[in-house]
Amino acid sequence: MILNRYEDDEFMFKLGTGLKFLTISLCFMLSVLLFSYLLIKINLIYFVAHGYPGASEFQEAFFDFVYSSLIDEVPYVVVAMAFIFFLGFYLSSIMIRPFKVIGKYCEERLNNTTHYYSPDYFSDLKLLTSFSVFFFSKIDEAKTRGKLEKVEVPLDYTRIHRPVFEKNFFFNYLFIIAIFGLLTSVGIFVLNNIVREQMFILSQKFLTTNMIGNKGMRFFVEEQFLVANIAVYFFIFLHVLMYCLFGVHLYGKVSGPAFAVFATMRSFLKGNYHNRVHLIGFSYLRDDCRRINKYLDQVQKTLT
Repeated sequence: MILNRYEDDEFMFKLGTGLKFLTISLCFMLSVLLFSYLLIKINLIYFVAHGYPGASEFQEAFFDFVYSSLIDEVPYVVVAMAFIFFLGFYLSSIMIRPFKVIGKYCEERLNNTTHYYSPDYFSDLKLLTSFSVFFFSKIDEAKTRGKLEKVEVPLDYTRIHRPVFEKNFFFNYLFIIAIFGLLTSVGIFVLNNIVREQMFILSQKFLTTNMIGNKGMRFFVEEQFLVANIAVYFFIFLHVLMYCLFGVHLYGKVSGPAFAVFATMRSFLKGNYHNRVHLIGFSYLRDDCRRINKYLDQVQKTLT
């Protein structure tokens, strides 16, 4: 089914967003596991360098013991990764919902199947949502009169000449993404602790067997985990930061198009009836923009 929809730009946008969410968490999970692997290697190199008996032969068993616990966690990791993907897919759907609502309404008006416009307030793109209500109300008034004349646009709208910062929209989605980043970081942290706990258990057994009374070596094994926490916390910070930056990236995917639709509607009401929505680089909104443009074509032909 997915293979049959590779030419569907909207679906590919949602799919790509889900994969980006997944890639961020997957990369950081692998980074933490790689760090744990290097920590294990340092232990083994230290043991071998100090000539402790059986260290070289014990290496394969060491890795088998440490990573054996991860096998039981694989199903949970798969479920978590699927959840991450579908969350990204769903969020991308929510973010473009205002355009879908406007496009659907325009199509229904063309087919005379609806007379009421119900904007999407959930997404909180206030500029686009509020002005679309104003725009369609003025078109309805013009249909009642039988002619569309130039409309006096409220001053608050005429002063806008570039994409506005929709702070509620931005911070709401950024908050969701940041919380999600923290939750996935906790999962990665737990996975890392499972590996490190196995490392610590086996290191203690090895020390007990070969280095009874070696306080210096025990101090090294115990303290290295405390030092390693600094790196793990740094990874978690980067993980959450990457999600926040990705949230900014996603915001840019809707803020520009929202202004373009708003500006076209505003210009149309002012008497520029040939203006249409033209978006370059936002192919996932192409179908909705076509519906809007077809509606504007009909309004221009019938009311001007």
